[in-house]
Amino acid sequence: MTENNVRQIISSLKSNLPEDKLYIIKRKLEETPDEKFDEIFCAKFHNPTHILLFSIFLGSLGVDRFLIGDTGLGIGKLLLGWATCGIWPLMDIFFSHSKAKQKNFDNLMMLL
Repeated sequence: MTENNVRQIISSLKSNLPEDKLYIIKRKLEETPDEKFDEIFCAKFHNPTHILLFSIFLGSLGVDRFLIGDTGLGIGKLLLGWATCGIWPLMDIFFSHSKAKQKNFDNLMMLL
């Protein structure tokens, strides 16, 4: 892929991806054919800030897990979150932002 396309994709997705993996993403994008540009640029990625807000306000219902695609854990959190005396939903508040970024990275790697 051309350098301009790589810069454009990275600048548009920078806030949605883990910063420590940007070098890996850049290298993979440079190896990717130009035909994949539109598919990658138009792909839907989760906004980590929105996931964090859902985790704060609706985390006890597992909504944050459902949104990032962890359906099994969302159901488990919905049914058993109370059994942990609120520890599970509380811990997810701290990890939901980075979990959303990691899911975005995984989805991008599947596209590449």
